[in-house]
Parts: sequence; structure tokens; C-alpha cells
Amino acid sequence: MTLRTRTRARRCLRWVGTVGALLCALAGQAQPHLPEEQLKAAFVFNFAKYIEWPAEEGSLAQIVACVSGDASAIGDALGAFHGRAVAGRTFHVRRHVQPEELDRCHIAVLSDSSDRGVVAALKHVPAQAVLTVSDADGFVDGGGMIGIVRNGDRLQFDINQAALQRANLKASSQLLKLARNLGARPR
Repeated sequence: MTLRTRTRARRCLRWVGTVGALLCALAGQAQPHLPEEQLKAAFVFNFAKYIEWPAEEGSLAQIVACVSGDASAIGDALGAFHGRAVAGRTFHVRRHVQPEELDRCHIAVLSDSSDRGVVAALKHVPAQAVLTVSDADGFVDGGGMIGIVRNGDRLQFDINQAALQRANLKASSQLLKLARNLGARPR
């Protein structure tokens, strides 16, 4: 087995372990004591592992996740990941970010008391290199990239591939396989 093959095998095993832990956490019976916001924060953190940013963004030493809107609970939960390593970089969390400041972020977690407010906030997100995530109804249909959705007693996510492509972002095939639904494929 070559060094390259062993490295790929290790990465695959790490990915399988991460996904397995995430799926166990998502199963209602497996972790009934975990608050929903902690699970959503784990989703956001893990999304950072499987998104490829453009080369100029990829050379940065950190991934900045910004929480915009009235998402104090998910902001607090994301704070548990602040300073942790993700995809060879350091994960930083900024809370209470105004929509017009989202150009300084790699991930924009959008929340509002109204789903329309979240879709309106999308207009402030720069066209390039900012991954948008929300749990608002219709987020992916409204142009968002990753929508966290409740399906019975489980949390899942939908991906809008066309929106990712417009932002010059690429989701790994592993992340696409885990998605509940994929939006229209880019042409």
C-alpha cells in the first residue's frame, strides 16, 4: 500500500467516524438529552469540513462563522467550537453580526423570528465565498445554500447546489450523499 493510499484510507476512516458520530447524535433515541441548537451547531461545524472555498480563501488560517439575526441559542452552541481545528484551520465564531458585515465571514448562519427575514438577509450576503446556513422554512428554495430541517424527530439538511456554484464553493461528495434533498443541479 503506498503512502498516498494509506493517507486516503486514514482520511476516509476519520470521515466515517465523524459522520457516524454526527448520525448518532441526530438519532432521537441515541442522544435525547442534546438540545437541538447544539445539534445544529455541530452541523455547521461539520459543514466547514466538507466545503471547499476558492483558492484565495483556502489559504487563510481560519474559518469564520458569523451568526446574524436573533440566533443567540445557536450562537452560544457554536461558541463551543470556537478555536477548534477544522480542515487544517481554526474555527472562529462571531455573534450578533449585522447582515452588511457578512462579507467578512466564510459561513453565515442566518436566523430571524420570521422566515421572510432570513430570506431578505440573503440579499446582504456577498456573491462569492460565503456559505449560507439556516433553519428557516424555505431557505434553500429562497436561494440559501444549506437548510437545516426537522424531519420527524431528526434533523437533516438540504443543499442548493446552484447557490453553492454561484458563490464559487464546492461541497464534497460525502456531504452531498448525506443531504436529504439536493436543489437544482448547476448547469
